[in-house]
Amino acid sequence: MARFKTKAQVEVWHRKWDALKHEEDEDISEYTTRFKKIYKRVDPQKRTPTRTVVRKFINSLPPKYVKMLTIIGPDTLDEAIEAAMDVEASQRVKNRKRDQTYMVNTIEELRHEIHNLQVAQTKPKQSKPVIPAEPLQGTRDQIIPFRRGGGFKGRGQERG
Repeated sequence: MARFKTKAQVEVWHRKWDALKHEEDEDISEYTTRFKKIYKRVDPQKRTPTRTVVRKFINSLPPKYVKMLTIIGPDTLDEAIEAAMDVEASQRVKNRKRDQTYMVNTIEELRHEIHNLQVAQTKPKQSKPVIPAEPLQGTRDQIIPFRRGGGFKGRGQERG
């Protein structure tokens, strides 16, 4: 049974088809689902040549995918989708290896820093020579002045 479509609905789907691009944060599988949904609306009888649909799919992907898929040269949409997913998987492996290399380098730098800190800690520190304090000169009243009834000067709280 044919679906009822207005010219406006058809126009909306064609605009979506023309603007269709892979989003930066989108997996290939997510993009493929979106691509097929819009393609089904634009060409329900699949009259568009396969090569045109494959080219549209490839050219709507990021440049790194376009280069690889152009070299691979898939003949069908399913082959193009499978190849794009393979490229995505290889990119993930490449990124994981790069991240692991960075982590290994960082760990090595931290080990070196810890070693330097341990060496610095075990070295005897040079301290200043201790100079004995001179004994106070004078009488007790001269050294610690005392006020009658108020206790020592400058100590404690004032009575008010």
